[in-house]
Amino acid sequence: MVGVAGYAMFWSCWIETRFPNIEASTRRVLERLGVEYRDMEGTSCCPEPFYTGLLDREVWLTVAARNLTIAESMGLPVLTMCNGCYETLFEANEVLKEDAEARERVNRELSRVGRRFQGTVEVRHLVEALHEVIDRVRGAVVKPLAGVRVAVHPGCHLYRSKRPEDWRVKADMLKELVAATGAEVVEYKLERLCCGFPQRSFNEDLSLKETLNLKLRSIVEAGADLIAVACPTCYLQFEVGQADLKSKVGVEYNVPVAYFTELLALSFGFKPGEVGLDLHRIPLTKVLEKVGVSR
Repeated sequence: MVGVAGYAMFWSCWIETRFPNIEASTRRVLERLGVEYRDMEGTSCCPEPFYTGLLDREVWLTVAARNLTIAESMGLPVLTMCNGCYETLFEANEVLKEDAEARERVNRELSRVGRRFQGTVEVRHLVEALHEVIDRVRGAVVKPLAGVRVAVHPGCHLYRSKRPEDWRVKADMLKELVAATGAEVVEYKLERLCCGFPQRSFNEDLSLKETLNLKLRSIVEAGADLIAVACPTCYLQFEVGQADLKSKVGVEYNVPVAYFTELLALSFGFKPGEVGLDLHRIPLTKVLEKVGVSR
């Protein structure tokens, strides 16, 4: 999709309300790379694919369709930074394009608010959009993150694709983007294991002890300095989850977590305070020291 006029930006609930660092770094990176976008106005929650999707799929599909119609009215493809939002909007878009009966039911509901799903836009993850201009990314690096060992956590929903055989394409794109900063991408055994966040609502012990704990142990054993993610939910689970593991389980890791655009922004020469790196619960002090950057 190289050459698109721009994107309709779907920021997601959590990035807009809880993670100004992800929003700030993403805006800086997009602007530095010359990737045009317009914020979508009037959006709601995507809604998230697990709870709403499982409780009432028709409601989930209808709310997602309403969000998609906003992008359709803008005439731009949807761009999102959240894996859950990507899963919902991507799947809803494909279902409604292919299933005439579902489309008719949803449009009947949307007509009550003056909207109609037409299936005229595509849904993309930020990883795809930035990988498409990876030569620009490499050219924008002025402060390589040399010596920083990064464990990349793609997140479950990033494996979503139209063709089953393409299941790991976006995960590889994410690794290439992180590597473009000059950092070393560290391979570890449990890369595809879920961060454990979806389990939190019904079994916190399973989420922390049997999922997050195993994931973090694998990352630490691989010698990573930092965890890079492409989803705000995974970001939250890794940061807050480490605090919970310490207080509730007695296990401490203290591994910093960063959304991947924060690493890009840092390598582009932005100061940590300009992109919210000072807002992290687990400070990136050692990482910044390695690359010779002061807070």
